[in-house]
Amino acid sequence: MHEIELPAGWWRPLVRLALLVAALGALYAGLPFDGREWWVGALVGIAAIIGLAPFTVSRVRAINNAEHPGIVAIEALVLLLTITILGFAGIYLTINRHGNQFVGLETKLDSVYFTVTTFSTVGFGDIAAIGQKARGAVVAQMAIDLLVIGVAAKVLLGALQSRVGQRR
Repeated sequence: MHEIELPAGWWRPLVRLALLVAALGALYAGLPFDGREWWVGALVGIAAIIGLAPFTVSRVRAINNAEHPGIVAIEALVLLLTITILGFAGIYLTINRHGNQFVGLETKLDSVYFTVTTFSTVGFGDIAAIGQKARGAVVAQMAIDLLVIGVAAKVLLGALQSRVGQRR
């Protein structure tokens, strides 16, 4: 059997990743998605989704230049998932700020839960998109989820394989 040898300082990127995910979660928790400042949450959610493509490109470059490309690829995938989930959760809250687009979506945690069940294609049915804006946003999430899972994962993993091959 081959033993996996971890690079020195392997834990630093994982700590950084945990801190980034926690910071994104704290940002999401602190943003307004209703009331007079609802547009701030909407803007951040939309910016997060629009930023997925340039973020992926920057991570591919980082993988290609990394001393430890596997760690960079894992970090990129976790951040892509986090940004996608929290971005759509924010959009859903904003769309539903008047309570007429979703049934069962009332809190920020409800929105994250719905986003994750949609992302994972589980769809329990306890929260449902009933308005046209909500259904449009859910369709957009499904399409982007396929891109994130399919294209981004393939591109990131392809960059990782290429970089590992170069190092051998």
